[in-house]
Amino acid sequence: MTYPEKHEPVAETRTPRLALLAFFTLAFWREWFTRPRGGWEALRLATPVILSSSCFALMNFADRIYMTWYDQRGMSAAFQAGCLLWGLLTLPIGISSFTNTFVSQYNGSGKKYRIGLVVWQGVFFGLAVGLLYLAATPFVERLFIAMGAAPDMARMERNYWFFFSLGASACIAHEPLTSYFCGQRDMKTVMWIGIASVVMNVVLDPIFIFGINGYCRWGIEGAAIASALSLWFKFFLYLVVAFRRDRVWRCGLRERFHVHWGEMSRLVRYGTMSGLQVLADNGCFTLFVLLIGWFGEDASAAAGIAFNLNALAFMPMVGLGIATTSMVGNDVGAGRFDLASRSTATAFALGATITGFFTLSFLIAPNFFLDIYALRNPEEFERIRSLAVTSLRFIALYLLFDAANVVFSSALRGAGDAKFIMRVTLSVASVSLSVIFGGALFFDRGVNWCWTFLTVYIILNASIFAARFLQGGWKSQALVHSRRAPQVGD
Repeated sequence: MTYPEKHEPVAETRTPRLALLAFFTLAFWREWFTRPRGGWEALRLATPVILSSSCFALMNFADRIYMTWYDQRGMSAAFQAGCLLWGLLTLPIGISSFTNTFVSQYNGSGKKYRIGLVVWQGVFFGLAVGLLYLAATPFVERLFIAMGAAPDMARMERNYWFFFSLGASACIAHEPLTSYFCGQRDMKTVMWIGIASVVMNVVLDPIFIFGINGYCRWGIEGAAIASALSLWFKFFLYLVVAFRRDRVWRCGLRERFHVHWGEMSRLVRYGTMSGLQVLADNGCFTLFVLLIGWFGEDASAAAGIAFNLNALAFMPMVGLGIATTSMVGNDVGAGRFDLASRSTATAFALGATITGFFTLSFLIAPNFFLDIYALRNPEEFERIRSLAVTSLRFIALYLLFDAANVVFSSALRGAGDAKFIMRVTLSVASVSLSVIFGGALFFDRGVNWCWTFLTVYIILNASIFAARFLQGGWKSQALVHSRRAPQVGD
């Protein structure tokens, strides 16, 4: 890591009036961008991951547009099955992606020789657990029928689940390989591999959905097959590049290809806390989507379109969150809590800027986005347009808080404060879901009731995580301690 020769204090002794006036000066912004963990450094690290995550959002965006053009009922089935699968994948993904915290703190503390070992534990875990999703296929159709889906819809949802779950192992196992690069602040490799996998998916999608000259016209199953193939392509590409890079970085990736139960148990223990937070967070959205299905196919399709557009704003936040975890982890590993605080503040400023643009866009011009979905079936789409506009307004209401939720929880995760994140999210999620389901199922509340308390859930989470970070309890949660004090030029 590189530290400046002069470590200026993060907090400045200015009166509120002088601080407000300084905000409008060129000197303030020059200093904000050029200081350690300032705007330029955060952008340099976050932009490649944001681009990679945004490409993934565009991939899902393209998937659902293709499916809407092919068959609107098929799009609804793919959305329902895809949300359930992604919701259930979040726990193992959360466990395997917690590798980023270990890699970042090992890198910051000067213990790079331990990085390869923890990365392999995450890969082995992902490859094994992913097989469970394939084995669960026979139960999926019954589940959707029990939740009120028509038999033909449940059959499409089962087929989508089966073919997509062929890539479940790759989906989980590539996360530790991503962490291998992110934890050592090599975000450009993550970007290029992410873009390559998205390009493959976008190329395969129309071929497998619509077919060529009558061949490979597989519809909803084709969309799932294209996604699974892209996930395996991404995994093997990461593996090849990581092996080549380790010749220079010397993190033990080649020498430590074996199961280490001690390191595996640490990863699973802390990763489960982080994974439960991600599971509860995504579980809220998944159960919300499944509940919306009770209000009819139009409401379900409108919610699917709204969340698809929401992903355009949220996926950059995912990339910013990964960068925040890496920056904070490196700084905590090196014992630089002042820089960790500054990294988080800078990330939130960038996140607020991105989400602010989408908030205004969804409020001012929702039909600009919705008209894309109406290109092939305009008359059929008009049935759900008003529902989709209302859904986008709720999303615009919570987007800024969603950015705060991602940035501050990612900062706490980078510091190793996984237990606090888990407790808060499980508590808030259980209360919010009880209110949403209780109102909808027992008191005949409508779709707006569900959207309202989903928004409340996000606002509460964001507020608690921000308060925790500002209070500073995360500073005592480091998982790895530096073996020496950072020196000038490290």
